[in-house]
Amino acid sequence: MLYINKVPIPDLSVEGAIAPYAKDIESAFTKFAESTGDTLDNSTKQAVLDQLITWSGPGKKETFPSWPAAVRAAHSNIKTGGLLGASHMEEVKAHSKEGFNMAMGSVNWANCGKTSDNILFELKKLHPQLADGITSGERLTFPAGKGEAARQALSAMPQQGQILLLDCTFPLVHTFVLEVHSNGNRYLCQGYQGAYFANWWTGKDNNGLIIGKEQDRDITEADRIRLNGTRDGWGLGKAIPVDRFEAMVLTLAKALNVAGEQDVAEDFNDSDKVAELTERETAAWRAFAKFWLDLPFFPVKREADSVGKRTTRPEIQITRIQLPDLAKGTGVSISVPVIPNSIKG
Repeated sequence: MLYINKVPIPDLSVEGAIAPYAKDIESAFTKFAESTGDTLDNSTKQAVLDQLITWSGPGKKETFPSWPAAVRAAHSNIKTGGLLGASHMEEVKAHSKEGFNMAMGSVNWANCGKTSDNILFELKKLHPQLADGITSGERLTFPAGKGEAARQALSAMPQQGQILLLDCTFPLVHTFVLEVHSNGNRYLCQGYQGAYFANWWTGKDNNGLIIGKEQDRDITEADRIRLNGTRDGWGLGKAIPVDRFEAMVLTLAKALNVAGEQDVAEDFNDSDKVAELTERETAAWRAFAKFWLDLPFFPVKREADSVGKRTTRPEIQITRIQLPDLAKGTGVSISVPVIPNSIKG
């Protein structure tokens, strides 16, 4: 049995059991890297996850004050030849392969940045001829106050015979992929950490909604209705209606412009000025967050409140990736098919 902060964790090898903890585990990996300077590679993350899955099953009680502490212990156990030492690795993988795959699917496809990375990786793997185009994308940054320029970049169309991928990031908030075809078809692909898997967003796995009623009681019924309506209008692997897309980029542009109207102190050398700068930058996010419920990402009030507490100035980074049109002018998505059908990844 595995206990985190005195709370029993269910057997993570059971299908779907790891989903509510994916955000905590991913955060623990990040904190491990920050505290040790050692960024875990994918195979080591897999081994750590498998150790956590094993601990959560029947047997000796394992207790940790937090998920980061559990990850550190699992990593130490691997390095010192514990259960997941080299001589036992295959045995454990065979024992909990289903939970092992589920864990990696959870971490990789419920995290917005990893969803973006995985889409590009899978496209390169499935279509090697796209590799050069994917790796040579051009990054553009539009800070608060440059909403119109961001709107124009998001509204760009590819030439006939090409597809345009826009890999978009609000740093420390959200990452999403827009796929644009020359016939006007656009597709939005994304996962959202702690909220839903990319599989749920594209309509491939309705069990991929992490914030079920039992998992997250802080989400209101109005939030759930709004989120499901957003998926209906923007996801499910369907092309986005033109009028809906145009309304979205106008909203996003306005949010950036209003955020840019917040003053920033020019002289902040002493501690009071630093505090003043932080407050004014947070004010920019508070202004931006007022538009959050109208954007098709995770439109729930709790998340809007969280976005409004961020620091550093809002901006959007857009990486333009131009690719040959493998859809041959039909406007059919090339990104949606590479997202797994199951949360097992």
